[in-house]
Amino acid sequence: MTQRNVIRMVAFGIIVGACVCSGASKKTRSSVKPSPELGHVLYIGDSITHGYEAPSYRWALHKIFVDNGIKYDEIGVEVGNNTAVGDKTSLIEQGTTYLGVPFSNLHAAMSSQRAYETSGRTHSSMRLGGTDIFDWLKLPQADKTERQLDEEPDTCFILLGTNDTLSDYGGKGGIAKNISEVSKALTSGKNGDIPVIIDALHKANSKVKVVLLSIPAWGATPTSNTAADYKSVLQSLNKQYASVAKKKKAIYVNLNEGLVDKTCEETPGRAVATFVNPKDKLHPTLQGDLIMAGLVARTMGYAGRSAGLPRKASAKFDWSASALFGEAKSKEGVTLDGENLLMKGGSKLETTWSSGADVSKGFATQLKVALGNGGKGGWQNTASLVLTVGNGQHTARLVFKEGAICWDKGTVLYPIDMSTNGESIRVAWVEGNPSEHLNSGFYVWLGDMCIGEGLPDSSPGLNGMTIENSSSETVTVENVALDGTSSAPAPIGFVREEKIANMAE
Repeated sequence: MTQRNVIRMVAFGIIVGACVCSGASKKTRSSVKPSPELGHVLYIGDSITHGYEAPSYRWALHKIFVDNGIKYDEIGVEVGNNTAVGDKTSLIEQGTTYLGVPFSNLHAAMSSQRAYETSGRTHSSMRLGGTDIFDWLKLPQADKTERQLDEEPDTCFILLGTNDTLSDYGGKGGIAKNISEVSKALTSGKNGDIPVIIDALHKANSKVKVVLLSIPAWGATPTSNTAADYKSVLQSLNKQYASVAKKKKAIYVNLNEGLVDKTCEETPGRAVATFVNPKDKLHPTLQGDLIMAGLVARTMGYAGRSAGLPRKASAKFDWSASALFGEAKSKEGVTLDGENLLMKGGSKLETTWSSGADVSKGFATQLKVALGNGGKGGWQNTASLVLTVGNGQHTARLVFKEGAICWDKGTVLYPIDMSTNGESIRVAWVEGNPSEHLNSGFYVWLGDMCIGEGLPDSSPGLNGMTIENSSSETVTVENVALDGTSSAPAPIGFVREEKIANMAE
């Protein structure tokens, strides 16, 4: 152990931060002004950042940046990391393009990497060649003689602490029992691993933008599966992460806003099952990556995916709620209030496409709805509202429950307290382009954040739209609109100026 590593282990203090358990309907955005260029981007992490049987949130974030015209280039550490670029587990190879823009797939992440290895507090293995943040940046404390990065990072994403917490402490009587020790090592004072890493980045580039991601929720693992363990990490430890980010003027992203299964009452805090790998119940799936990337972009102030589609406000759609109501072939129990539909329990609105409408190449629909009571008295896991729309060839079926937005027969797209939802939901068919890794299928947005990508057809092959209130209560469905072309939502976040030509005013 070097002298600087000994010094870092001397003293620790406890930092108290604000609670970060905000509801999904109250998504916050960074106060930092988004930039059209991120410069040299460095991703620091472990296998969650590298990718395990899914390309990682980095690939999903790349597509968001491309859709919004955000320029950047990745830099990475390849010494001692034989999986620094694409391999059979990451699925996306170096240079893979999305809409013509290549993905470099460079990073400073490796399977089982610990925060204390990255910070240089101690090296218990030769992961990343036994190098640390000081070696990568070639700072005075560096142990290695060769510089690991060709450029200083201008933007750095950090997702570390999962292995330190679950692997190092999970089997020692449970995480909750050891959470104070974990917090001290990771976040305390000047010597905690996360503060040390952020300080090193600032020494290399005083203007670097640091984005600190929370430790993401996991599934039901054998060693860490108690309610107390989830609570300790998701509330206590991530609370410390938020505090460090605030103190170090970094952007903090609460990933668990969109990962935690709100209806899992026996183990509050557990991740949605389909968001984590079924083998280890830890590494994110493609859907988990999609949600993580969406939350990172949204917190940074960027708009969500456009999936290569033009952006269009629903006010510009072909058919408004009043037009749909007027042409509906079935609307018993449904009344019109301005451009809102008041639907009694058990009611159904059913429409078909207007005569002569050509929707063979795509279509979109949008609505806003809040329903349920936020799980008071228990979460209702059956459908409360069902939207079905199709053109005879392709059919989408969205299911709204009290605690989730789901696809078709109940696959969770986004966990949310629907009683407080204030954002519109859009569904659009996308023809896709396999050669450019634009998946065909249905895309779903919550606000302008994409929560469903390339989703398969539902059945049956409907030619029109139906909205069904499956609950016993009257539900208000706001601003229903239907369009004969595919489009992404008008942006809430930042999009590069030259992209605005396709946006609605």
